[in-house]
Amino acid sequence: MITAGDDWKIFPREGLGQLKFGMSPAEVDHWSKTYGAIAGRGSDRASDKLLKDTLEQFGGAMSDEEKQAFIAAYAQVGPSSDSVTETRGNPGLILRYEAERLVEIMPAIGQRPIFLDGVDLLAVGALEALAVLERLNGRPGRYANTEAAFDELAISTDGFCVTEKAAGVRTLSDGDERFQGRTVILREKPYLPEEEMERFIVHSVLE
Repeated sequence: MITAGDDWKIFPREGLGQLKFGMSPAEVDHWSKTYGAIAGRGSDRASDKLLKDTLEQFGGAMSDEEKQAFIAAYAQVGPSSDSVTETRGNPGLILRYEAERLVEIMPAIGQRPIFLDGVDLLAVGALEALAVLERLNGRPGRYANTEAAFDELAISTDGFCVTEKAAGVRTLSDGDERFQGRTVILREKPYLPEEEMERFIVHSVLE
């Protein structure tokens, strides 16, 4: 028997509740009564014209060569041309598609609940939530700034902790604005961008 809680249960690398990675926008829309109607939808990739216009307006300190280098770098590491982000309101989700396939799910800030292994990750303390993720991941997570990534689960978090050079990884408390804005990002595949990997450190909250 499916309950309301099952609609917000995480299935690592598979999806959230009734939403499964690989679904088309039309298939996702079938569940709009549960996950909200579309509030907005747009391409994640800026057009060449928008990039050039933006650089013309705000890139006054850049040389022509630097502007061309920026555009070339964006072409290489920016979002793919078929990447689209969709927002759904009440209760609130942010979904990303590639080639019309669902590949990323993020509950809007303040969304409650979201269950993993019977634990509502957004209703417990930061340490407890990160400990659940690390245990199910089978190895320590990767941490940078306010992010944490658990690659075996293809789950990332934001706002549960902060990583500082001097202090290392520190969990955040209820009184911190960053913790109030915490969220969880579910993906079909782990987030492993080559150009950003050096930002992360490996850390265990279970030791």
